[in-house]
Amino acid sequence: SLLEAIPEVGATGVRPDRLILEFDEYVKAGQWRSQMLVSPPLDASIDLIVRGRKVEVSWAGQLRDSSTYVFQFGEGIVDVNEGNPAKHLVHAFSTGDRLDTLVIQGVVNDAIDGNPSADLRVMLYPEALSLDSVLAGVAPQFVGATDDQGAFEVGYLPRGGYRVMAVEDANRNYAWDEGERVALGPKNAMAGDTSVLVLRSGETEGPRAPYLSEARRDSTGHASWTLSETLQEGDSLSWLEACDLILLNADKNLIQAWGWEKKMDSVAMHLVWHHAPTWPAGEWTTDTLDVPAPRWTSKEEMVLTEKPLGKRLPGEAPKLSWSAPLSSVDTSLFLLKVDSSLVSAAVEGPWPSLEMVFVDGGLVKPGVHVSLTIYPGALNRAGAESEVLPADTLDLMWSVQPKDALSTWILNVQGAQCAGLVELTDGQGMRLDVVPVHGDTVLTWTGMAPGRVGATWWGDLDANQVWRNVDVGAWLSPEPIFKLAPVELRSNWVLETIWNLDASACGGVLEPMEARKP
Repeated sequence: SLLEAIPEVGATGVRPDRLILEFDEYVKAGQWRSQMLVSPPLDASIDLIVRGRKVEVSWAGQLRDSSTYVFQFGEGIVDVNEGNPAKHLVHAFSTGDRLDTLVIQGVVNDAIDGNPSADLRVMLYPEALSLDSVLAGVAPQFVGATDDQGAFEVGYLPRGGYRVMAVEDANRNYAWDEGERVALGPKNAMAGDTSVLVLRSGETEGPRAPYLSEARRDSTGHASWTLSETLQEGDSLSWLEACDLILLNADKNLIQAWGWEKKMDSVAMHLVWHHAPTWPAGEWTTDTLDVPAPRWTSKEEMVLTEKPLGKRLPGEAPKLSWSAPLSSVDTSLFLLKVDSSLVSAAVEGPWPSLEMVFVDGGLVKPGVHVSLTIYPGALNRAGAESEVLPADTLDLMWSVQPKDALSTWILNVQGAQCAGLVELTDGQGMRLDVVPVHGDTVLTWTGMAPGRVGATWWGDLDANQVWRNVDVGAWLSPEPIFKLAPVELRSNWVLETIWNLDASACGGVLEPMEARKP
């Protein structure tokens, strides 16, 4: 920490040609040039010398009359032992008899979960500076930082208005770059205004370049790749060029295909990743990826990776998934019972496939108990049909929830007099439904499994059925969000929850329209 400064911080009536700062431990200043900001700018270059625990900052040229000079060091000075920066290090003095002492203060919270956004760099620009200049990376005039509670205070300000922006600034360049978290404040926040600014931060999308790696194939023609990013719900894949290689069901970031032949090793192939929109009226986007030729690896044992267990919801088709593709199944070697009665097994294709889905409607009726035995030889592995699978008899059991075990949830949304999107989630945060609404609305969901559910109201102020995150280019903050505390559903319940929202989030009252129900 800073022990002493010459001139002292806040001194008036001084015209120094250098600052001398003494710290309580040895320091170094390797990156000080990129981190130091001086307002108003000095007419001459700045030099900085470190001598043990002392830092001397010097410059040539005249200082302006009756002006407050503010030196902001960013993270340019660090301790020698651990490399920790001297955070929030600011020195100010005045060449006149008055020191500018006005402040702008505020707090930044995450737009989605409401948690404090700590360690953001708060940057103030003159209100007359154009947005294009801000986006081009012009250095801010004054800088602060948010603390662990998301609060900030930028001081030593002269009278005037400032554009406020809080940035993650991961590369410490005093500018917002795509991919960095950001919160946008007013375009003309007035220094000295005693009100506390409330900003909401959001993630921004950075440059993306997804790719495939860890390419491998075995003697059966089964090939796989690892995707650098995770597939999202609703995404799909397709080959850019026509080919005989069959894409199999992808799982998270594992891409699989069947039918790879050696002649394909020298063929340029490309995979198209179709990104499903997050919101009902969103747009699909695509990425095209180069497909590296897979290296040969020995054939691995085929194992069961997913199976029906426990109590399932009515109408939910039972599915078995395998680590390698099947070319067909012999259902005569299946023993399938529903409530102890023997039934014929009907399995859905097409083949080859990593999945085996049962299509008999009797397996999904409320209250039934199902047992399945698969005998050796019932499964044919694609490209290795002579292999006896499963090697041992496989026994599975599961049941379907009875009707009286399910719940109904009635959600009475009140208060927010504008368009929004109500998202229903389960106890793990997985989306179950999204319903566009407008104003006060009553929503009803039936046939729900007991357990925790949650709801989020995503503001849709422009009524386009897409929630907008922070938009720096348009200087727009994230649309408002409200989260309902989790609700516990129990068997055979009809539960009504009244959810009062804050109408002020809409920025005005819109004409109500008829509520829609799922």
